[in-house]
Amino acid sequence: MKENPILSSLRFILKPIEDNAYSNSHLIEMMQDERVQRYIRGNALNDDEVVIGLARFHSINNSNGLGFWLIYDDHQTCVGMCLLKPMPTEQPTGFIETGYWIKPEHWGKGIAAEAAKRMVEYAFVDLNLKRVTAVVNPENIGSIKSLEKAGLTRSGTIVAYGTELPFYSIVNECTKMTGTLIANPTNGRIE
Repeated sequence: MKENPILSSLRFILKPIEDNAYSNSHLIEMMQDERVQRYIRGNALNDDEVVIGLARFHSINNSNGLGFWLIYDDHQTCVGMCLLKPMPTEQPTGFIETGYWIKPEHWGKGIAAEAAKRMVEYAFVDLNLKRVTAVVNPENIGSIKSLEKAGLTRSGTIVAYGTELPFYSIVNECTKMTGTLIANPTNGRIE
C-alpha cells in the first residue's frame, strides 16, 4: 500500500499519522480533551473509545490517498490533526470530507483554515477529486469560519454521525476546464 505524502502549507508541515506511540500520543491527547471534542462528540473519549478510535484512524489511513495528518508548526510542535476521508452517513453518499482537530492552545491562529485549504488542494490536484465536503456542529462558529476561509460554502444539511448537520462543500473548478490548471508561479499551488 502506498503511503500518504508529507504535505506543506505556508506555515505548517502535515505528516501522515503512523501507528506508533508518537503519533498515537498526539491523537489520544486530542481525543481525551473535552475542549477539542466539545463540538464533535460533546465529551472526551474514554480509554475504550480511544482504542476504537485509533483503530478506525489507522484503518482509513493510506486508503487511496485518504487519511489523517498531524499538523506541525515551524518549531516541529504538533498543533493539531487534519483529515481527508470518506464521510460516513446513515445512507452512504460517497462524499469525501475534510476536517480538523486543533489543540486548544493553538486556537484562533488560522490553523484549521490553512489545513483545510491544503487538504482541498491535495484532494483536487493530487487525487483529482471533483468535490470535497465537510459537516460541522452549527454551534461551532470558529469551525464554520475556518471552512469558509478554506473556500467551502454551505450547501444545505445532511444526516451524518447520527444527526442532521450543516453541509459544506467545494467543487474542483479544474474539472470544469479543459484540463489546464492555473497555478501560482511562485509556489505551483492552485489559488
